[in-house]
Amino acid sequence: MRRARLLLQQEICGLLLAPALWIMLIILSLLVGYSFIQAVDLFSQASRTALTFPELARGMNPLDGIFVPTFGAYYLAETLLLPFVAIRLVGLDKQSGALKLLLQLPFSPLSLCGLKLSAMGVVWLLSLLPAAVVLFQWHLLGGHIFFPEVALLFLGHGLYSLTIVTIAMFAATITGSLPTAAMFCLSITLGSWVLDFTAAGRAGLPAIIGRFSLAGLLHQFESGLLTTGAVASFLSIGLGFFLLSVVWLHPGRRLPGKLAASLLIVASIASVPALSTFMPGYRDISENRRHSLNPADSQALAQLDKPLRITVHLSAGDSRLLDLENDMLAKLRRLVPKLQIRYAAGKASGLFSADRDDNYGLIEYEYNGRHDKSYSNSRQEILAIIYKLAGIKVKAQPVAVYPGYPLVADAGASRWLFYLVLPLLFLCGWLYSGKRL
Repeated sequence: MRRARLLLQQEICGLLLAPALWIMLIILSLLVGYSFIQAVDLFSQASRTALTFPELARGMNPLDGIFVPTFGAYYLAETLLLPFVAIRLVGLDKQSGALKLLLQLPFSPLSLCGLKLSAMGVVWLLSLLPAAVVLFQWHLLGGHIFFPEVALLFLGHGLYSLTIVTIAMFAATITGSLPTAAMFCLSITLGSWVLDFTAAGRAGLPAIIGRFSLAGLLHQFESGLLTTGAVASFLSIGLGFFLLSVVWLHPGRRLPGKLAASLLIVASIASVPALSTFMPGYRDISENRRHSLNPADSQALAQLDKPLRITVHLSAGDSRLLDLENDMLAKLRRLVPKLQIRYAAGKASGLFSADRDDNYGLIEYEYNGRHDKSYSNSRQEILAIIYKLAGIKVKAQPVAVYPGYPLVADAGASRWLFYLVLPLLFLCGWLYSGKRL
């Protein structure tokens, strides 16, 4: 344990001495400050309208208006800057020859990689300082904070950062230089980014694939929905690249053995997200309960014991299908035990092409031998049709209405904190660590 503590301290000191870390923190403080100030300005403009028309106040959610846009700066830093810091965990040891000396210590490659990952975790906690300042500044401005939502947002970015770090470690173990490792890591992260961008606004198979990209998994945490699938996917990807790093770390192992172990790891880890789909778990953390129906509706839908078949006659690019997917179909997938959804779009591609397909825009429902159809994607209309087919009556339970939290504020004064104080603080930390360590 004493040797492990010393090695962990050495890894942390090595990261603190790295200029890449402090440059990333300085850039991060600037990005977070700019994002926060712009988010507060836009939120204030929308709040003026909501204060004039109180019925619009329920749409003023600080999670969507403030925290998710602000944490977009973290997403950029974690995707583009964090790999250059994490690659040093293994890359510099390989270039300097220190890795061969470390492997002669009484530590297995698994222990060495675990210590390096722990050191990176300590450094990642340092990067949360701008986020803590954002919460403090928003509280000073009188803004509302619902901590379960914010905690879920932190969890999502923590899992995303863990995945990026393990990818960077694996890239450093299989390549011979830091630039090559950086290109390999960025090709994976940016490829996931492109995949999510391609799937945005589309339904069907592209939307399913997009949800399993790294950015798509992070979006689920940003919406206030905690799912076992997203957590299992992040953990399985991170664990997979971590174990691959362990296998490829030792230069003395033969290539056939490494390839065989890698195939076994990939086959084992790839099954984890698939298994999570058979045991789905959902928890609506959002304060406005955006992912939930009325408790009476949720209970009634969960008790449907016959297959519910829904046929949607809408093309993938139709905005009505996107609204239907994000609202009712997503909720029905989480609640109805035996739900079957079929997409049967014809040749029509939009509202004004409906004459080419008489059924375009139609949504058909079938349950227990009964059939009904409608062109509406309204929540009330869909629930009424399902209850009619099931022959049940549901009385909504009284629930508290989300009030919304409009706020007109000016965050301009905090620019000195993000643009000057935090960068100077990180710069002083850089200079201090260089002298003391």
